[in-house]
Amino acid sequence: MRTALLILASMAAAALAALPAAAEGPTTSYGPGYVDGAMFRSLVDDNEELVEVNLDGPVLKALGKSKGKDERAMELIGGLKAVHAVIGTVKGPASSALALVQQTDQKLAASGWQRITRIKDDTDWVSVLTHVTGDQIDGLVVLTFDSTDKELVFANLAGPIDLSKLGEIGDIVNVPGLENVPGAH
Repeated sequence: MRTALLILASMAAAALAALPAAAEGPTTSYGPGYVDGAMFRSLVDDNEELVEVNLDGPVLKALGKSKGKDERAMELIGGLKAVHAVIGTVKGPASSALALVQQTDQKLAASGWQRITRIKDDTDWVSVLTHVTGDQIDGLVVLTFDSTDKELVFANLAGPIDLSKLGEIGDIVNVPGLENVPGAH
């Protein structure tokens, strides 16, 4: 999982370096499917293995046009407005991180996000939620937490999402929980 996201982050950095300076300005709104993951970023330990992905606007468009071995993946994410992810080991108590994951899940569900998958047991929590405007899915959030390893995963895709293509994105990028989305394959 981490290796795939590291590859994605490296490709994003290469695409960003290739963009003209004028395209690197501030971004506009990501739309209703965007969820700010800063609260999760503050939980993870910078001294441990960490993956952070922040792709938006011009970078995603550049990636969508890139050529190479992961061309299909880049084509699939090129239409999105933003892709944000934080994956890392929590530096504080596991119970605090789990509580934040559960509160975020409940808050999103209460504000109209549709929970399409929730898996929990004694040590693990996985939740996948989508945001729908009209008949278009325009946001997806994946929240996972493993209390034993204290590994936290937050991922948000903002923009138009075709669930039939989500399985391909999940296979290529290996975001945990996407394999449980109904209709993703």
